[in-house]
Amino acid sequence: MAEGEKPEEPGQDRQKPSIKVTDRRHFTLDGERRTEVDEDSELAAPVGAQPIPGGTKRPEDGTQFEHRPLDEPEGVDFTMLINAMAQPALLYLGEIPHPATGQPTLDLEGARIQIDMLDLLRVKCRGNMTPQEDNLLESVLHQLRMRYVARSGSTG
Repeated sequence: MAEGEKPEEPGQDRQKPSIKVTDRRHFTLDGERRTEVDEDSELAAPVGAQPIPGGTKRPEDGTQFEHRPLDEPEGVDFTMLINAMAQPALLYLGEIPHPATGQPTLDLEGARIQIDMLDLLRVKCRGNMTPQEDNLLESVLHQLRMRYVARSGSTG
């Protein structure tokens, strides 16, 4: 017990902090829209929530997605990721020699999987890339697809 504090006496009621509960649901149990709900209540931060460093931006179109500025790791960028994912496709298409053997190898299934993964990256990153990144990815995908078609036509 710290100095200056009085010991609690039995039977003495301690005053507890009051808790206020607010119903923020937008609909009643019957499915009717509640009119007393504040429209901005869903944008209000919950009690005890920590602010996000750098702040957040909410789009004006009413979507609930939160856009936070993200820093790319130093020395690595999206271009390097695209190149790292395209290199195995080139290897599987026989465009570059295998590092272990020094001989070109042809694995159309492996090439198709790498091309599909790059296409998935394009789909998932849509709207989040700079125009230069978007153009690079489209260009790499086009070149890989054309080489795939050329290789698959010459083997079958």
